[in-house]
Amino acid sequence: MSRELTSNANKERAVLVLMPLLVLHLALLSIQIESSSGTLLIKTWTLAVQAPILSFSSSITGGVQHVWQNYLWTIGARAQNEQLQKAVHELMLINNSYAQSQKENERLHRLLSMNERMEFKSIGARVVGRTPAFLSNMVYLDRGSEEGVRADAAVLSGDGIIGRIVLVTKHESQVQLITNPDASIGAILERTRTPGVLRGSGDPLLEMAFVNNTETVEVGDIVVSSGLDGIYPKGLPIGKVVDSSKGKGVFRSIKVEPRIDLIRLEEVSVLLDERKPIEGVAGQ
Repeated sequence: MSRELTSNANKERAVLVLMPLLVLHLALLSIQIESSSGTLLIKTWTLAVQAPILSFSSSITGGVQHVWQNYLWTIGARAQNEQLQKAVHELMLINNSYAQSQKENERLHRLLSMNERMEFKSIGARVVGRTPAFLSNMVYLDRGSEEGVRADAAVLSGDGIIGRIVLVTKHESQVQLITNPDASIGAILERTRTPGVLRGSGDPLLEMAFVNNTETVEVGDIVVSSGLDGIYPKGLPIGKVVDSSKGKGVFRSIKVEPRIDLIRLEEVSVLLDERKPIEGVAGQ
C-alpha cells in the first residue's frame, strides 16, 4: 500500500515537472509556425496584443498635440488680430485728422479769397463759445479790441455773411448771428434787383420783409447784401429763397435759407475799420 502511494506521488511530481516543459516546448514550436501569409504566429499574436495599446496611446498623443497646436494658433491669431486692430485704429485717426485738415484748408482758402475782395482790412478769428438757443443765437470769438475789433463790425465766412459784433472785450468778442430775432440786413434779390430787409426769427430760416406782392420772387432766387444798412458791404451772399407767397397785406411772405451752416461755425473773418491801401484795391 505504501508502495502505491509512493508511486502515485512520483507520478504527480513528474507531471508537475513535465507541464512547464510542455508549455515551453509549445511556445517554442509556435515561434516557428508561420501563418498562411508567411508571417510567424508569435508576431501576429504580439501585434494583436499591442494594437489596442498603441492605438490608444496614439490617440492621446494626437489629441494633446492637436489641442496644443490649436492653443498656440489661437494665442498667435489673437495677438495678430489685436495688432491689426490697433494699426487700423491708428490709420483711421490719421485719415480723420487729414480729412479735417483738408476741410479746414478749404474753408480758410475760401475765407482768404473773400477777404481779398473786401475794401476793408480783416482779421481771422475762431469760434470759442456758443450760447444756448434761448439766449438768442450768439457766438464768441477769440479776438477783441486789442486786435482792432469794434462793435458793429461785420463777421463773415468764406461763404457769406454770419452776423455782426455786438460786444467787445480786450481779447474776445460776441457775435449776433443773422438768425437772431434782433438781427436785420439790407438785402436785394440778385435776379430782379428787388430790395428788402432780411430779419432773423430765432429759427434757422430768415424772413425777407418789405417786398411788394406785385414782385416776382421765385424759390431758388439768391439773396445778397445791398450795403444800405451801413454794416455789411454790398454784394455779399446771404442765402436763397425757399418759400415765396403773397402776404395778407401789401408785402409778400418770403423765407430765406442762410447760405452758411451757422451751427458748425469754426473760422470767421472780422472786418476792421482800416481800409486797404489804394494800390491793393486797384490791383485786385
